Amino acid sequence: SRKCRYGDALMTLIQALSLPSIPTLTTLRLTLDAFTSADIPALAAILAEPEVTRTITANASTPTRCRKAAAHRIDWHNRSWESHGYGVWAIRVRDDRTGDNHTGTAGALIGWCGFTEPDIGNDPEILYGLAPQYWGKGLAQEAAIAAITWLFGKAGRPRHSGISAVVFGRLNPASLTLAGKLGFERMGRMTMANFLPDRDLAKEVLDYELWRLEKAPLHDALSLLFQTAFKAGQIASLNVGDVREIEQALCDAACRRSDSLGTLWQRLHSVSGKATAPWHRPH
Repeated sequence: SRKCRYGDALMTLIQALSLPSIPTLTTLRLTLDAFTSADIPALAAILAEPEVTRTITANASTPTRCRKAAAHRIDWHNRSWESHGYGVWAIRVRDDRTGDNHTGTAGALIGWCGFTEPDIGNDPEILYGLAPQYWGKGLAQEAAIAAITWLFGKAGRPRHSGISAVVFGRLNPASLTLAGKLGFERMGRMTMANFLPDRDLAKEVLDYELWRLEKAPLHDALSLLFQTAFKAGQIASLNVGDVREIEQALCDAACRRSDSLGTLWQRLHSVSGKATAPWHRPH
């Protein structure tokens, strides 16, 4: 109804007026600007893609949880601007380019890029993510370069001495490749306890990995087995539950699939004599 549309527009306007000053950046194909509550449905749709959420910490196993995660992330990203003077932008398609540079509908939300408070050290931590249909076009690199250029300022007036990045390397090799292109150098490893200190969120992420192993669309059986087991094993190191119970939950999730992954798991079970999750908990 007209009343609902007016109300939604009014809420978006009120939120925009209450936000700290967030700069708008433009590149050849993209616009980076502030998230608003109107972006919740579009961001929820991006988070609903298992290939996106497997590389971050969120539970997006149902539409309700997707919207909750999207609302939480938008609030988190916008609060960072007020508390730190930097934050995460919404990545939007700049125009309806055609041909090799086609990126989609002008103004459409396709991802995020920017900076958050670091887990370790003082340098802002870069974040970036795109909907899968926009992968492989150089858009993440285009957005990241614009964000980094802004962070370091103009006319030789850097706001910060460096930038940090934390990547699940075994789960997201493409992000490692992008980090290299952006000039990042590997400094070491971070413990899971430092990366994910929120135990409640850790349990949510574990629940998501169990859901993904059982119900996510299958592209590669071995990759899905490894990814979910690896991430669950990392989370298990946080003592969020009994390790044997987590291992059994992984086995049960794999066994409940009716596709080639379930068949593969049943074969492994028949050979080994027991269903043992292929993951190792670090000491």
